[in-house]
Amino acid sequence: MTAPFTTPAVTEKRLMPFPDESAIMSRDPHQRRTATLFVESWPAPAPDSPEMPPLAYPAPHVIACSNASVLLDLHRGDIDMVVWGRVVPDVWHKALAEAPSSQTVFDMSGTPDELADALASRAVIKAFPPLVLSDVAELLSLFSAVTQDCPQRLRLTTESLDDTGFEAVPGALRLVCCYGSASAEWCSYPDPNAGMTSTLDSFSVAFIKGSDGQDAGCLHRICHAGHDTTAPGIHLIIDTVRG
Repeated sequence: MTAPFTTPAVTEKRLMPFPDESAIMSRDPHQRRTATLFVESWPAPAPDSPEMPPLAYPAPHVIACSNASVLLDLHRGDIDMVVWGRVVPDVWHKALAEAPSSQTVFDMSGTPDELADALASRAVIKAFPPLVLSDVAELLSLFSAVTQDCPQRLRLTTESLDDTGFEAVPGALRLVCCYGSASAEWCSYPDPNAGMTSTLDSFSVAFIKGSDGQDAGCLHRICHAGHDTTAPGIHLIIDTVRG
């Protein structure tokens, strides 16, 4: 299958190290034997107008699949975002149906080991559901395997966020995962008011590459819960940071 047109040149800075397959498949050991849904969206021309000529602002190149092996495509230089659409047990949804007891924010930068130790602290265990903390620890380990243990910034919050503007990834790579009623969106166009937005489902894991100043990158935002939702949900964001 061939893309409809050539994606603008991408430098090696956007290439992710090819992760060890065992580090990926150990998170999802049984899905190789199950049917999976695979979705890929290619960059598309911008509307033909004097302000925005065609092909000037390509949409992000996104790959999504329910199989964890899709994360192996992170090494491809033409991919802007990879989404692992996890199918989690119903008990996960039921466990997060109620609102968190407090609006807590965990925000820390450090090595993967330092972050793992902090997540296991008594204060953090008291603030967040055990299911979420266990999953965050797994995703932190996965992110570390993909980025070869580079320094990271991890944010975990139960705050009900106000309307957040779309932004690009500031570093080389960002992981986003939303729990409960929390959600995230990404835009197919540099102007969110003109482009189509897509939603990241709860428990799905998005790896979004940074633009390195070459273009707008994959614009995305964390969304607040709807007005009819009592539980604000929980947001996880992990970024690479310069050492």
